[in-house]
Amino acid sequence: MSDYGDFGHVETGHEDYDLDHGHQAYGNEHDASQNYDAYGQAHNYENDQHYNHGHAVEYDSPTGEHYAEQDYTNYDSHVAESDAAYGEHYDSTEHNSSYAELDYLREHFDAEFAHADFAHGDGYEGGQQELSAVNK
Repeated sequence: MSDYGDFGHVETGHEDYDLDHGHQAYGNEHDASQNYDAYGQAHNYENDQHYNHGHAVEYDSPTGEHYAEQDYTNYDSHVAESDAAYGEHYDSTEHNSSYAELDYLREHFDAEFAHADFAHGDGYEGGQQELSAVNK
């Protein structure tokens, strides 16, 4: 017997509900990406061609005869080409996630729910009662 009296057998302890983990893991993740692309292209082409041909003959004889011959060729060409292209692309992505391992709390609430007495609101009687629509 101790100095304070005999209190009988008292059990103390902590229920861990068959869990081997007492800590929780939490985490957050954030990813972001931005991409900007711009491109441009220009093409110019020009072709000039000129051809000029001339032939002229003029003759006066001492007897007073006149002879004239003329040939003339003119060729002109002009080709022009122009191309232009410009483009741009922008995209932005963002990803957020967070997680938490709540196995400990879920199992703790499940274990407490199993011990709750819903038939008697006065207190805890240590058993699991069933509710029914029929009043007994």
